[in-house]
Amino acid sequence: MNRSRLCSQHKWVAFAVVALLFAGCGSPPTWQKTGATETAMQNDSDDCRGKARLAPLPERYMGSPTSQSVTGTALSREEQRALFEVDEFQKCMMAKGYTAKR
Repeated sequence: MNRSRLCSQHKWVAFAVVALLFAGCGSPPTWQKTGATETAMQNDSDDCRGKARLAPLPERYMGSPTSQSVTGTALSREEQRALFEVDEFQKCMMAKGYTAKR
């Protein structure tokens, strides 16, 4: 199997993990902040998404034998990265004064 196809498959696995996490908790949260316009919310969301994507993955995520998914199998690096980015995005939005509404 060629590398680009393998990378594409890993992206789908990471997406599936994030989707499962949101499915387990209901729908993804809607972010809200008193006085924030839709444009400001979108700009802040884009900013946080970019920061989460660029944040270095902490050592605890790198090959940790204790990193387990809901099925009990070890998470791949891509899956760990996807979970980390969701967490970083949420922390960023909260730091900007947003709250998550489910």
